[in-house]
Amino acid sequence: MTPLRIVYVHGIRSKPPEPEYHAEWDAALRRSGYVADVETRMMYWADIRLGLTPEVLREAKAHANEHKAPRWSHLRPQTNSPLGYAIAFVLRLIDPVIRRVMKNLLEDVYFYFYGKRDTEDIRDAILDRMGVLLDGFRPHVVIAHSWGSVIAYDYLINRGHGGDIEALITLGSPLGNEWVQEHLGTTAYPQDVRRWLNIFDATDPATWPDRRIANDLHGPHGEQIIRDVEIPSVYDEQGKRDAHSWYGYLMSEPLQNELFRIATAQTLRELPARDGA
Repeated sequence: MTPLRIVYVHGIRSKPPEPEYHAEWDAALRRSGYVADVETRMMYWADIRLGLTPEVLREAKAHANEHKAPRWSHLRPQTNSPLGYAIAFVLRLIDPVIRRVMKNLLEDVYFYFYGKRDTEDIRDAILDRMGVLLDGFRPHVVIAHSWGSVIAYDYLINRGHGGDIEALITLGSPLGNEWVQEHLGTTAYPQDVRRWLNIFDATDPATWPDRRIANDLHGPHGEQIIRDVEIPSVYDEQGKRDAHSWYGYLMSEPLQNELFRIATAQTLRELPARDGA
């Protein structure tokens, strides 16, 4: 039987070297035992970010200010009301995880949409790498965490894969943010994707102010075909509460169930037809 081919797209912050980080994702995915026969690749872009200097960040921020880009550090949960601002302020004040996530996410927003590496746009460099991987590997599933979900969507909708992807699974995604949608230039559903599962922790700051994306990104006839699933709590590798942890999302039951469903359907399709059927 054909193994389930999966591409991981990681999120914000600097990462361990690609082989080590890829192995960590594989170990987490296989830990639950839902799906054993998998072949994976990682869309690793941390090295592009790592090579950027403070001067590049300053230039990216300047370009963002010219375009009146919002400061993501001021995002608040679910509401524009004074209460929403107050809740966001208190949460950032008392929760170091939220402060860290918002700081790093803000920087990656600047880098991605406004940064340059020499004369090349960083966005183009990342999307070019994504295209090479997808074209060479032809995955059944793309699992994208945090800003990785923006990269995956950006490529699939604005460049096109040219092949069917059985499922796109986004984890802790900021795609519900209107400013992100404006910069991507579309809210259409990518035609190469058959199913889209969006998983989020209710307190994940990367998903503020709009955790759900089914009501934003529509099918060709305006239909809502993305499945938003809220999970109650996400933990990191050490068992500590971290609402944005890739590890906790990857271990979540909705994700594992979706992979099991896809793997089972694929196995059934490959079974030889019985005589007389």
